[in-house]
Amino acid sequence: MKIEILSKNLKRIIILILCLTSFNIVKAQKEPAWLMQTWRTEQYPSNVFITGFAQDEKNSNETLAEATERLKDLARTNLSESILASVKSVSDNYIQSVTEDGSETFTEKFQYETQITTDLEINGIRVETYTKDNIVYGFAYANKYEIIGYYKANLNMFVQQIEGFISTATELEEKREKNKAKAEFNKTLPIFTEVTKAQGILSAVDKNATEDDLKMQKTMKLYNEIVQANARLEQGIYVYIITNEDVFGDKTIAIENHLKAILAENGCSFTKDEDAADWKVKINATSREYNFSNKVYFSYVDAKVELFKAPSDKHVYQNEFSQKGAHSKSYNAAAGNAYNEVSKPISEKILTWINN
Repeated sequence: MKIEILSKNLKRIIILILCLTSFNIVKAQKEPAWLMQTWRTEQYPSNVFITGFAQDEKNSNETLAEATERLKDLARTNLSESILASVKSVSDNYIQSVTEDGSETFTEKFQYETQITTDLEINGIRVETYTKDNIVYGFAYANKYEIIGYYKANLNMFVQQIEGFISTATELEEKREKNKAKAEFNKTLPIFTEVTKAQGILSAVDKNATEDDLKMQKTMKLYNEIVQANARLEQGIYVYIITNEDVFGDKTIAIENHLKAILAENGCSFTKDEDAADWKVKINATSREYNFSNKVYFSYVDAKVELFKAPSDKHVYQNEFSQKGAHSKSYNAAAGNAYNEVSKPISEKILTWINN
């Protein structure tokens, strides 16, 4: 009987010990070692890892999930702080590299696009969190060698993409497709944003990075090439216009004036040198009497419009427009009104072709 009691008690003791052991194991699992700075320093040495640590109390107006996300972001931010200055320095170098005759507009866009913020995202960051006694802890870490490999590969890809856009844009500019060329050049802007980020991160993480790794000189040259191209293209599309507008023997430039006004509003410039023009417009217009009815004179204006595309002088558009005008004074006055009215559809059609 005594042996049975002892056996039962022994079993209870063993069960109790097992429970306490399990409790301690669970407790140990819930309290990660990375809470201790010495452990983080030993296990995540600075020559291999970049790290960030944060802790804060959960606010009364936020859920635990919200507090956890906030501490995750804070840990990431703390990790990124050492790299932010490097990325900003690279961005500033691009701005300073622009020659005096560069495009201010493109440079301003670049400055806006590459603004450095505290939420710089770095590929490969892992974040762990832990909560105890209403305090949330966050630990962010990233392997330097993984980061280096990722951003080196990305830089190679970015350079190829930029060179591809420049090649296409250059071909379009040679064909005097200035609007399309400018749009193609500007497609590189978001890529350069990623380039400066990658170069800044590599410079900060890899102290042994070479010029070939960073591709700084190559991308700086490409950037200046695009800035100079934008400076050229900002001068606008050059249009050569020649018109012969007749009002019963008298000359007018009603269509030419209206056409220039519309094109100028859309960034076009005008030249008297045919060879310098991107587009050539030729218009021949005449007037004719129609009738006199109810004390009102009616006249028609007939205009032949031709549009040529430089540099090959390709004949891309031709059409004839007829417009009736009315006036109580004379056929001449009626023709003047017809000229004013026919100018609008002619100008809109020319603009559509130029902007196409």
